[in-house]
Amino acid sequence: MNSPANDVITRWAYGSYKDPPTGDSEAWRSLYVRILEVAPSADPVELPSFSDPAISLVLNRSFQIDAFSEGRWRGTKYTRGTGKLTPARQTRLIRHHFENQKNLALLHLILPQNTFDLVAAEVPKAGTALRSSLRDVSFLDDPLITNLLFSAVATLRDGAPEFYAQAVAQWLAAHLLLGPSAGFEWSRSLAHERISDHRIMRVLGYVEAHLSERLDLRILAKEAGISPFHFAALFTKAMGATPHRHVQHLRMQAAKAMLRDTDKSILDIALSCGFGSSSHFAAAYRRQFLQSPTEFRSSLHGFRLEPHING
Repeated sequence: MNSPANDVITRWAYGSYKDPPTGDSEAWRSLYVRILEVAPSADPVELPSFSDPAISLVLNRSFQIDAFSEGRWRGTKYTRGTGKLTPARQTRLIRHHFENQKNLALLHLILPQNTFDLVAAEVPKAGTALRSSLRDVSFLDDPLITNLLFSAVATLRDGAPEFYAQAVAQWLAAHLLLGPSAGFEWSRSLAHERISDHRIMRVLGYVEAHLSERLDLRILAKEAGISPFHFAALFTKAMGATPHRHVQHLRMQAAKAMLRDTDKSILDIALSCGFGSSSHFAAAYRRQFLQSPTEFRSSLHGFRLEPHING
């Protein structure tokens, strides 16, 4: 069987890697991580099928990628640090929306399947056997994975030895197998193309346009034109989450984008996202992302792309 590195070199042909391995990282067997640059193209691309699971994170500020599924194209708007998880031996047909961007930059990582097998055998979940197979996740938003992979790139450039790669690979496998992140489950709830009820669609649009305002159950039910009790049941069934959880999630995502892309103060971001104070916002942000807004903003300075990469 090919190593992850050989697998990529022989089967990934639609982009070019700008980061060659350095020092001891050339001998990494437990983890393969590179930055991939994709040049503009109007044609759909069939992504290769790898013999091991792969994670791809978008490094542009914002980028839309469409995937062909169930007979139709479905678009996803990615922001920096979000991406997708592809199980082993799975292909995907995609197309890119470059707009005015000169390339798409991806942080691409391949984890050996035998690492997942080892972790699944060694770390049972709730007294039962843990499955070592991963499911397809078309929208992955997990700050723990993002920060770890950004750190791995920096360490790779410094020539970290194989034991470092092995430790990172085993942690990632455990994290992915022992419990899906909020981003895993939430991608299903945010798939608006699954929603056929026009009342729910109207409320979804209203929520996204009024995140800084009061959005309690009564207000949302009024927008839908039905009773609060009926609306709560209908929304939860359609979205897989309660109205409150949906609103909270969107506010957290909007806040995360502002922290990343603007110089606004923590208080200004809190008020823009519907929080009454910076302390309330900070507590909610820590519960969601396991770090404070200030810590997240500071972590962004630990990984920088060269100026020629657009986005």
